[in-house]
Amino acid sequence: MNIRLKVMFIVLGLIAIIILGYIIYKDYSADFKLFLDPVADRTQLMESIRRHKLKDALLLVALTAIMCAIPGVPNSVIGILIGVSFGPWLGVFMNATGNILGNFIVIIMLRKFGISKKANRSNQFIANISRMKKPFFGITAGYMIPILPSVIVNYTAVKLKIPLKSLLLAITLGVLPTSFLYAFGGDALLKGNTKIAILSIVCITLLVILLRFIQKRQARIHA
Repeated sequence: MNIRLKVMFIVLGLIAIIILGYIIYKDYSADFKLFLDPVADRTQLMESIRRHKLKDALLLVALTAIMCAIPGVPNSVIGILIGVSFGPWLGVFMNATGNILGNFIVIIMLRKFGISKKANRSNQFIANISRMKKPFFGITAGYMIPILPSVIVNYTAVKLKIPLKSLLLAITLGVLPTSFLYAFGGDALLKGNTKIAILSIVCITLLVILLRFIQKRQARIHA
């Protein structure tokens, strides 16, 4: 994919994010005011936020997918907002759907337009996963790590020519843990359940440690 085409897609994605973000902000403006109101109680806030229906659900899923597809744009805040608005279980489904769509869109585009030579030369993650006997598990673990840009994992998956069916399974398994964390964490924040919120942070930390372990193990094997 050449630079101009990449920039064009990123700009279009950012424009879509701004438009969707503005619509969502307008829909949630009453909730934001209620959240900032010191007189309003938690029950009133919960009733207001949980009134959002299909329109906002689709907007949030679309926003999650687009943010997931653009390098360097985190969608964790949207994931938590989904948990706050639609509860844990529906929130998991929405988060997972958005992230699966976003990653799959990037993969289709990379397969069509190709991977840049710079990405092939400079990506240590690609090199580490390429040396694994079963790269499917490395790809799956890559999608689990919130701080690892998903575009790097997508680059790797396309470069290794992993079949689309296997890749869809890897993406689904990979995005489920963070989807659970964001949805349950957001629901816990709304309900004032600090234990679940802290547990979510701990789980994210463990996922980061898992990535470091995989990287060090592959470095030792290569050495």
